[in-house]
Amino acid sequence: MAKTLRLTFLCVPALASAVALSACKRGGKSGTHENVDPSQVVARVDDNVITVADVQERINKQSPFVRARYTNAERKKEFVDGLVRFEVLADEAARRGYDKDPDVQRVMKQQMISKLMQKDFESKLKVEDVPEADVEKYYNEHPTEFHQKDEVRVSEILVKDKAKAAKIYAEAKAAAKSSQPTDQQAFRNLVMKYSEDEDSKPRGGDLSFFAADSATYPKPIVDAAFKIQNVGDVSPPVKTDKGWAILRLTQKRPGFNRSLAEVKHQIQQRLFRDMRSKAMDAFVEDLKKKTTIEVNEANLAKVVVEAGPGISGPAPGFGLPGAPTAAAGRPPAGTPAAAPVHVQPGGAPAAQNHP
Repeated sequence: MAKTLRLTFLCVPALASAVALSACKRGGKSGTHENVDPSQVVARVDDNVITVADVQERINKQSPFVRARYTNAERKKEFVDGLVRFEVLADEAARRGYDKDPDVQRVMKQQMISKLMQKDFESKLKVEDVPEADVEKYYNEHPTEFHQKDEVRVSEILVKDKAKAAKIYAEAKAAAKSSQPTDQQAFRNLVMKYSEDEDSKPRGGDLSFFAADSATYPKPIVDAAFKIQNVGDVSPPVKTDKGWAILRLTQKRPGFNRSLAEVKHQIQQRLFRDMRSKAMDAFVEDLKKKTTIEVNEANLAKVVVEAGPGISGPAPGFGLPGAPTAAAGRPPAGTPAAAPVHVQPGGAPAAQNHP
């Protein structure tokens, strides 16, 4: 026999009062119904009950812009229709056995794990729990992250003959005047045509960044590079022990000195992530000790990994604090799985992008 669906709408006035009261508490106009019972039933779908609290919670989870749409009875009824639609479809899916589908079970497990992480694990860890001494120690042991000198980046053309260098300088200077400061192609062409430095030539003459006290390159090169005023400008030929160099300034990078007070929160966040990851590892290891686990490596070796594109999605256990990263761009640890497109959690109507 076909299943009969019983759908009953109740207490819509109570719902309106409850939502109005919620708005009042957030700074809206005062309401007159301050003793609304949130357990009052708004609708029944067979044995499933949708209460004032259920609707109110789902509406108030929306952005202020979306919430503003549900200030009248008609729009609230529309919202409840969405919740009813959700329950009807869920009941039918369960009747057809989809609640036992492996994919459904996996998503349910992922949501349970997310709740476990949020309610029983991550809520007990706080950034403020990172000791001040650890923050100061990290700051002192990583000076290059918080202190950096002014640096410049130049490209060079190196030749042994002075007269040839003067000719190249004239060409490079003319090219600089006729091109944008950020356009390096003209100078690179000259590098490939004239430079005799086999080390920098394959890189288009690029010497990368260096500071004024750098010992990576000859001092005449360093001094001349810091004398160039503007990006895109070219220096006259510079005498070095290998010949004559024409330099082009490609970038300037100003230095910085950040005090411990400036970066304290940043360091705390980094150390907190490490602390959370270690705590998660310890938590999982403790659970493993209480669980009977058996891995058959012989059968594992029989698993065939197909080449080419496959179904995207994190593998079980990935995306949790301390777990290996499945792929770049995953949400932060503990982030709940995204809701399907056009379906909001709880069956609420999907918000449109226009008023």
